[in-house]
Amino acid sequence: MRFAALMGDQLAHDLKPYFPGISATTKRSARAATGRKQLDVNFSTPELGLALGISLKSVHVRDVGAPHRYTHNMKRNEEELRVEASGYHKRQPYAVMIGVIFLPFDSCTDGRTESSSFGSWVRKLRPYQGRLEPEDDIDKFEKIYIGLYETDGSDLRFFDVGDAPPKNGRPPLSSGEIDFDSTGGVLLSYTEFLGAARHAYLSRNQAEFVWADGEFDPLNPVADGEGDEDA
Repeated sequence: MRFAALMGDQLAHDLKPYFPGISATTKRSARAATGRKQLDVNFSTPELGLALGISLKSVHVRDVGAPHRYTHNMKRNEEELRVEASGYHKRQPYAVMIGVIFLPFDSCTDGRTESSSFGSWVRKLRPYQGRLEPEDDIDKFEKIYIGLYETDGSDLRFFDVGDAPPKNGRPPLSSGEIDFDSTGGVLLSYTEFLGAARHAYLSRNQAEFVWADGEFDPLNPVADGEGDEDA
C-alpha cells in the first residue's frame, strides 16, 4: 500500500504537465457504478468526469514455497483489475483506464523449462487490455503495462502486455523512437511510459498530429492560433 501511494503521487505529479487544465488526485477514489471506489491516480474534468485512471498493483517478493517465483496473487490481481475496469467503465464508458503491475527485473529470468514470471504475467493479463472503443467490453483496460524495476532503485522500465515478450530474459530497451501501434516488445523508459499514457488519453478524446521527432499534438489548430486565413 505504501508503494502504491508513493508511486501514485509520483505519477500524478509527472503526468500533470501532459494534461493542462485537468485536475489530478491520488485520494484513491473515483465515481464508479456502485459508488466511490479505490483508484490510485485519477485525472478528471467537470465535462468528462473520470478522464484517465491508473490502477497500480505489485508483487515485490518471490513465493515463499516452491517454485519461488513472482506468480503468487496472480488470480487476485487479475480479478481486482477486472472489477475496477467494469465498475468505472459502466458509469463512465469514455474513461481511459491504465493498469500497471510492478515486478522486479529478477522476474524476467526465473524461468527454466517454463516461461519466466514476467512472461507468465504478460500472458495472464493480455486478454484484459486493448479496449479500443467506449462500446467495448467494460471489464477490459485500455492499456496494461508491467513495470520492471531494479531493487536498488537504479532502473525502471515499462512493458506493454499487448506486445510479444521473450519466454525468458529481459526484453530489449526502446530505441527512443516509439511506435505506439507496434508489437515489437521493447521496454519503455519512464518518460516514454508517460507519453504512452498521454497518447492513450488523446486517442480516445481527440485527434492527434505527430511531428517528425515523434512529438504528439492535439489536432486543434484554431486553439493554437493557426486557423485558416481567407484567400
